[in-house]
Amino acid sequence: MARPELTCDVRGYLDARAQLALLNLPPQLRRRLLNRALVRARAMTRRNVAGQQTPAGEAFAPRKRKARRKMLSGLVKPKHLNVTQLTPDQGVLGWRNPLMGHIARQHQDGYVERRTAAQMRRWNRVQPSQACTEKQAKRLRRLGFRVRQKGRRGLSRPSVAWIQQHVQFQQAGLLIRVLKNEQPGPSSWEIVLPRREFLGLPQQDTGRLVAQVLDQILNSPR
Repeated sequence: MARPELTCDVRGYLDARAQLALLNLPPQLRRRLLNRALVRARAMTRRNVAGQQTPAGEAFAPRKRKARRKMLSGLVKPKHLNVTQLTPDQGVLGWRNPLMGHIARQHQDGYVERRTAAQMRRWNRVQPSQACTEKQAKRLRRLGFRVRQKGRRGLSRPSVAWIQQHVQFQQAGLLIRVLKNEQPGPSSWEIVLPRREFLGLPQQDTGRLVAQVLDQILNSPR
């Protein structure tokens, strides 16, 4: 699975004098510089997510449905987003968990996938005799679903428990469409995840950050 990463090679962000100072640092201090720079970059990435904006300051594409939790907040927790590679000359900020890295890539670059009804049935493992879900039962009640129940006159609105006991999953889906006057669902459709770039820094910010960390290391006691 492809994963997004922030690769930092500090030599590309420093002027000639700073690059000369960097070359004179022992490998251990160069590793320290890269690690500090990437940890600060992670903090900036977390601020981007907290503000729900890209590194360039643009707002994230909104969700289709409102939710309390901020988008991408789970991806940038310190236990997930970490320095994954570190040498005296290069460091990488990313995810060790392949699945989490794959999800991050989808958000970072955007994603389009075609799904089919047959795929969804296989993944959900819906059996012909499977009872409808509580969510389906509640939706049927809201839509005015009524039945003739034993011992009662006329049609009455059954309870959620009764619906789950007597209505199958696929029947519930069909009844919901009928009550809403909807046509049968499509056999295939596209799932579009808009691009929400959150990892990375503008080049001028990266250069400033690296220069600051280098200055601290050069002036700190060894």
